[in-house]
Amino acid sequence: MNTRNRGITFSGRPITLVLTLHMALARDIHTLLFLHDCVIVPEFGGFLTHYRPARLDEQRRLVHPPTKDLSFNKHLVRQDGLLVDQLVRREGLDFQTAKERVDAAVAEWRWKLQRQGRLELPRVGTFFHDAENNLQFEPDRRVNFLRDAYGLRPVTAVPVPSSEIPMLISDPEDEAAAVKEGGRRLLSALAAASIAAIALTAVTWWVMGTSGNFATAWSGFDILRGTEPSRYVLPNDPLPFEPPAQASFWTAPSGLTGVHEMPIAGPDMPPVAVNLGAPQGKAEPESTAVVTPVVSARYHIIGGCFLEKENADRFISELQAKGFAASLIDRKGGLYRVAYGSYPQRATAREALDAVRKEEAPDAWLLVK
Repeated sequence: MNTRNRGITFSGRPITLVLTLHMALARDIHTLLFLHDCVIVPEFGGFLTHYRPARLDEQRRLVHPPTKDLSFNKHLVRQDGLLVDQLVRREGLDFQTAKERVDAAVAEWRWKLQRQGRLELPRVGTFFHDAENNLQFEPDRRVNFLRDAYGLRPVTAVPVPSSEIPMLISDPEDEAAAVKEGGRRLLSALAAASIAAIALTAVTWWVMGTSGNFATAWSGFDILRGTEPSRYVLPNDPLPFEPPAQASFWTAPSGLTGVHEMPIAGPDMPPVAVNLGAPQGKAEPESTAVVTPVVSARYHIIGGCFLEKENADRFISELQAKGFAASLIDRKGGLYRVAYGSYPQRATAREALDAVRKEEAPDAWLLVK
């Protein structure tokens, strides 16, 4: 501490600025303790809060509201940026300048503790050295850092003498009288219920007798409609039975073999390529190792070539599940060629190829055999 320019300075700073930093830092700590459970002052220590429920002070006869107990740990000195960030947001400083101001305030705290042995932070607590020169902290008991209990104050606890506590039943005779009174009330209620049931039954029979329909079934009894029929009668004219519409079936023309486009779906739908089988007298091979296409279907939309036949068969099954008439065309150059479909006419094959390229496989190509 020295003098400069006829003014008192501390560490090169005017003492008035140091006091301002001291008050501002204490105010920031007080504000942050409402929002956080731990506030660390770099190179000085950390303030910790712990929830404490409402309690009864029998000696002072006070009921204290729930609160946050405040303690101090001098080993929590690592910078967490919380206090510096509060100063940055409050005064609009950069981080380095705010950190230097916090360090200056901490240096002033240490000097004050060393010279005076006591440091008071308004609305936070007081630091002091004990007889063994250990740093101690006493929090400000008037401040409650629990936001949910903000503004609550201790209230006086007034003891109530046990003689003034009213007893519900203090005499066995009164208890017996109360039981008898309850029994009489229960019997009165049961008698009233019985009379009401008898009256309702009498009204019901009177309504049934004056409705003019003594054969009314109990299941169809309606107090508002006495003309309800007593039994069910079948109608004289049952509804006419309409047979379902005859479904139309498509039959293949006789004498045709091979693959042909047929109007299976109807006259308004596009034709579908149908394999009508091999000519009579020529048996189809049972083995399907490599399917030989019908000669009339010369145009094939190739969707993949596979080195292993298992992969080709798997691809065929996937295409057939999607609705394609997929088949294994041949084996060329050691590769099994799989087609989305085979067509006898080039124009039809080109239209199908465009659709496959647009919807399924852009790399599909047309094979002519």
